[in-house]
Amino acid sequence: MSNQINIAAQEADKSSGAIDIRNLTDDQFLTLGLPTLVYVRKGMNEGRDVFAIHAANGQMMGIAEDPETVFSAITEHQMVAMTIH
Repeated sequence: MSNQINIAAQEADKSSGAIDIRNLTDDQFLTLGLPTLVYVRKGMNEGRDVFAIHAANGQMMGIAEDPETVFSAITEHQMVAMTIH
């Protein structure tokens, strides 16, 4: 009976377009969370402190001189800032 449940769940995932995260390809993993999930990193640009917004894959999306501007842009564009360690 449980095998039938697993088959039904797999068929439901296929019809909904859901991706089984346990079986991601390298390309799927690289684009996971794009373009919604972002992180902010403090850095330097032309000798000035800046705050950069990075996409989940590490690509820099934009910079600003203060964190308030960065987080306003994240909110305005309906992105979600994640904490990285």
